Amino acid sequence: MKLIIVRHGQTEANVDGVLQGKSADNLTKKGIEQAKSLGKYLKEKYEIDMVFCSPLKRCVETLEYVLDECPIEGPILMSKLIEERDFGEYTGIEHHTINWDEINQDNKINKELGIESLTELKKRTDLFLEDLKLEDNNATILVLSHSGPIRMMINKLTEEDYKEIKIENALPREFILEI
Repeated sequence: MKLIIVRHGQTEANVDGVLQGKSADNLTKKGIEQAKSLGKYLKEKYEIDMVFCSPLKRCVETLEYVLDECPIEGPILMSKLIEERDFGEYTGIEHHTINWDEINQDNKINKELGIESLTELKKRTDLFLEDLKLEDNNATILVLSHSGPIRMMINKLTEEDYKEIKIENALPREFILEI
């Protein structure tokens, strides 16, 4: 199975350097162009059999622009398993002000603040990758998601360090899954 994993196009919150979490945010003009370019690239390079997309607005909007450039015949499925991590009370806070060691702890305070733990994020993305094993082994699957879930999936697929994985907007990464 060929898996193409892509982060949504640039959003206003990306430009402002703030955590989006599960909030609805619009693509910027650049994000729209990134999504259109992604669609053109995908059309030239792949024959995509199906799509899994996060139901959050920025991914759905990215998918719409991709489909304008690269019509896909197969099923398009929304999956909450690949939604961005919920940052609870930290949603909307600037990245550089956050103590990531604290926010990444699985503890009672973070739960009370509505922060989804990395353990919970890992469970969701592992389940998503397990569910992919039910699909056709010869399929080419596009996954449109967010930085956190993508980093977690790449960690699972390659054993790269989660903290070291950098994810850019609308840049596809290809993986071959042996089922």
